[in-house]
Amino acid sequence: MTKNLNNKTSSVQGGEIYGNFTSSFDSDIRMYSEDIDVSIAYSNMLNKIGILTLDETNLINTALEEIRNEIKNSAFNWDKKLEDIHLNIENSMYEKIGEVAGKLHFGRSRNDQVATDSRLYFIRKIDFLNTLIIDFLEELVKLSEKNISIILPGYTHLQKGQPILISHNLMSYFSIISRDLQRFINARNNLDNMPLGSGAFAGVTIPIDREYLANELGFSNISSNSIDGVSSRDHILDILYSCSSIMINLSRISEELIIWNSEEFDFINIPDEFTTGSSIMPQKRNPDYLELIRGKTGHSLGQLVNLATSLKGLTFTYNRDLQEDRKGAMDSIELVTQSLEVIKNLFSKISFNEEKMNNSANNSNILATDFADYLANKKIPYREAYKIIKDISLNLKGKYIHELSLDELRQFSKLFEKDVLDISLRNSIENRNSIGGTSTNSVENQIIEAKNFLKKNKNAK
Repeated sequence: MTKNLNNKTSSVQGGEIYGNFTSSFDSDIRMYSEDIDVSIAYSNMLNKIGILTLDETNLINTALEEIRNEIKNSAFNWDKKLEDIHLNIENSMYEKIGEVAGKLHFGRSRNDQVATDSRLYFIRKIDFLNTLIIDFLEELVKLSEKNISIILPGYTHLQKGQPILISHNLMSYFSIISRDLQRFINARNNLDNMPLGSGAFAGVTIPIDREYLANELGFSNISSNSIDGVSSRDHILDILYSCSSIMINLSRISEELIIWNSEEFDFINIPDEFTTGSSIMPQKRNPDYLELIRGKTGHSLGQLVNLATSLKGLTFTYNRDLQEDRKGAMDSIELVTQSLEVIKNLFSKISFNEEKMNNSANNSNILATDFADYLANKKIPYREAYKIIKDISLNLKGKYIHELSLDELRQFSKLFEKDVLDISLRNSIENRNSIGGTSTNSVENQIIEAKNFLKKNKNAK
C-alpha cells in the first residue's frame, strides 16, 4: 500500500490540479538508472562516513536494485502525482524497507541529485553518440577510397565551377563532421564535473566524501562552487549547440545528396530502402529519409534557442525554470542518434554514376579557370588572362572552351601554344596538388590523416 507522501518523502508538492504542469516526470524517467546509480553511491558514502550502518546500506542498495529491475521490466507502478522519478523511487523504498529509506536523503538535495543524474546521463549518451559519429566517419573514408578517382563537377552557386574528385567532396564531409565529434568530446569534458555534495546550493553540514562519490560514479572532477554546481547549465548549452551543429551539417550533406539524386543530375543511386513512393505517381522514388534529416534540424535549433532564452533571465542558485533544461537536450541527442544511424547506413550502400558525372563535367566550360591559369603562367597578369578567357566564353559558337582547336584559341591570344591542348578534366584535377587540394595524391593524404584521426579517437574512448 502506498505510504502517505507528505509524512514520508516530501511536502513540497503542488495541488493536484496543476500536477502535470509542475511535473518533470516524462523527461526524468529517461534517467532512472542514473538516479539509482547516484543513490547507491551516496548510500555507500554515508556508510563510509558512519551515518548509515552496513546493514542499512545493504538494505537501501538492495531495494534500489529491485526498483531498477522493476522499471527495466515495466513492472514499476509509477505515480505521476509524485511529481518526479526521485520521489517515486523514494516512496517505493519506503514500501520495501520502511523508515530506513528516509535516511538516504541526509545531506542531499534534489538540486544536486538531479544535477548529478543529468550529467551522468548525458555523459553516457554522448559516449554512445561519439561511437556512431566515428562509425559514420569510417564509412566516409571507405567510400572515398573505393571511389578515389571518379570525377565530379564542382559547383558554386549551383553553377558548375571546377572539376573535383568525388572522394575530395566526401572528405569535405569527413572534415566537418570530425569537428562535430570534437565538439561532443568537449561537451563531454565539461559534463565530467560532479555537483553531488553541493546540497541545495550552500553545501552540506555532514563530512561528505565527495572524492569517494566522484570515483564511484566515474567523474574525473568535482564542482568547486556549490552555487555553480546546482545552477549552471552551460554544459547543456554545449550539448545543444553540438547537436545543432551536427544536424546542420547532416542537413547540408542531405541537401547535396537530394540534388544529386534528382533526375536532372542523376549522379548517385540511393538504395530503395531510404526512399518512399508517391500515393498517386507510381514512378516516384522520393529521398524522404534525407528530407526528414533536413526537416528535423529545425527541432534541434529550436531547443538550443529555448534553453538559451530561459537561462539569460535567471539568477544563480536554483530556479524552477531549470526543470526545463533536460528534455530539449534529451530529444536533440535522440534526434542526432537516429539521423546518424540513417545516414551512416545510407552511405554504406550508396553508389555513384561515374559516367553521368564525367559527362556533366565534360559538357561545360568547367575548365575555364585552367585556361586562365595557362595564360597567367605565360607571365601576363591574371586579370588580363581572365578577360581573355571571358571573351572566349562569350564567343564559343556552340562549343565548349576545351573543344576549341589551337587555331581558334590563337584568335584570342597568341600566347596559346600546342601544350594548351593538354588541358583536360583529369589533368585539371591532378594539377591541384596543394595541401588539401583535389588531386588524387592530395586526397590520399587526406585519407591517411583521417585514418590517424579515427585511430586516435577510437583509442581515446
